[in-house]
Amino acid sequence: MQQETTKNKIRDGILNILTTIITILIVFIVIVQVSIFLNPNIFFNPLPPYQLPEKLVIEKPTVTAIVVDDQPTSTIPAIMTATEVVVPTATEIGIFSDGTPVVETTPIPPTQTPFSGYYAFVLQNDINAIDSTLFKPNYGCNWIGVAGQVFDLQGRPVMGVRVWLRGMYNGKRIDLLSLTLESSPYGPSGFEFTLGEELVNSKGQLFIQLLDQANIPISDRIYFDTYEDCNKNLILINFKQIR
Repeated sequence: MQQETTKNKIRDGILNILTTIITILIVFIVIVQVSIFLNPNIFFNPLPPYQLPEKLVIEKPTVTAIVVDDQPTSTIPAIMTATEVVVPTATEIGIFSDGTPVVETTPIPPTQTPFSGYYAFVLQNDINAIDSTLFKPNYGCNWIGVAGQVFDLQGRPVMGVRVWLRGMYNGKRIDLLSLTLESSPYGPSGFEFTLGEELVNSKGQLFIQLLDQANIPISDRIYFDTYEDCNKNLILINFKQIR
């Protein structure tokens, strides 16, 4: 009987120890859970909350509206609005290779271009009228045209720039488009337009302008004269980049 009592005491002691351990564990778990609930970022939290990045605030830029009249653009940039936009098309500009003038019954005289000081390209030097036989010995006095080159800030030739020629010549409206080429009679980044076979005096009735690949003007309109003189039947106009 005494042996059975001893066994019961040992068993009860072991149960009391296990109960105490379980109670301590429960209290510990409750304390941990309450701590995590009160402070999710506590160091022993195995699953801390995701830290959101700081809110990014982007200031809205000020938009300046500029009105552009009669510009050959297919895409108008955010800083410009247009009341009238003229985009040169394949039916208007004729043949690119030889610059054949386009004849129209209703001439449109050129107008002044806004954006003084806005463009990236300007005249490199004065416009020169020279004898075309220096570059085209076979044409003689039966040809008149416009040619030139385009250079960047470092004086390097720029290929692929669109060159637009418009105005009136010998009673006909001229509306031609060309590109600066890697190789031309006038050097790298050269371009050329044919005005016709008859030499005519004109003053400020024609202009030339550079466009980017989206038909956005990147130079001012450069007006020039033509001459009824075989020694001045090639008009040379070179451009340089300033910004």
